Amino acid sequence: MNSDNEILQSADHDVLQPYITLADLESSWIGVGAAIDWIAMRGKSMTLNEYYEREDKAAEAFVEILSSILPLQAEKNVRGLDESNPGPLISIPSGIWPQTATSDSNDRGKLYRLIGTDDHNEWDGAILSSRVSGYRMVQVRSDFIRDNWPENRGELIVPPIRRAVSQANLRRIVEMIVHETPKELVPLTQREVNELVSLFIPSAQRDNIRRICKELIPLPKPGPRGQRNPNRKTLIQELGEKLISAQLPN
Repeated sequence: MNSDNEILQSADHDVLQPYITLADLESSWIGVGAAIDWIAMRGKSMTLNEYYEREDKAAEAFVEILSSILPLQAEKNVRGLDESNPGPLISIPSGIWPQTATSDSNDRGKLYRLIGTDDHNEWDGAILSSRVSGYRMVQVRSDFIRDNWPENRGELIVPPIRRAVSQANLRRIVEMIVHETPKELVPLTQREVNELVSLFIPSAQRDNIRRICKELIPLPKPGPRGQRNPNRKTLIQELGEKLISAQLPN
């Protein structure tokens, strides 16, 4: 990682050499400021004007891809220090990303603002808010950056902001719920399935969940169902916690 901006003078313009190299991405985690710089430059030199333009787009791409992937994937790949509860770095809740602006042009009254630097380390980042506590020392897994923005690829892919989820992902989650539900909780009600799915895909449409459930869950037999277990709600919550734990990285 270069310690200073190295600007080479040319006849026509200033040329900025890369701050962050592929070698910097060999560590497990990298500061968000460094990640945004990598996304913008990708190991290539460019003019200052090009850099400033690409830096803004790089920050947008970073936030928007985290807004669109599965919540557990987003939380697995980004961590930071909670301003309200200083301690070890923790996973940043996925729900923050759709509410995070990267510049005045896309602020639109969002609750948070991504800052590509932090007080203690210029290469880390911060997610700050004037209304609620935010996160400092924000870092991202290096392999997440390498996989989505490889070296020497000039394009800046900015996925559209969307909370829609693919049917394949939704079906996988419902199948997992059906497979892992213990016999004493079978059959799950539609509401219970909706609640469990929302732990993984908060934006999933209930109509889509219902359609998949009809394909995967047999219809209950006619007749009285008997008395419901008064602890059923607690057991459903415990099932949700078990499913989440099974999906988290070791």
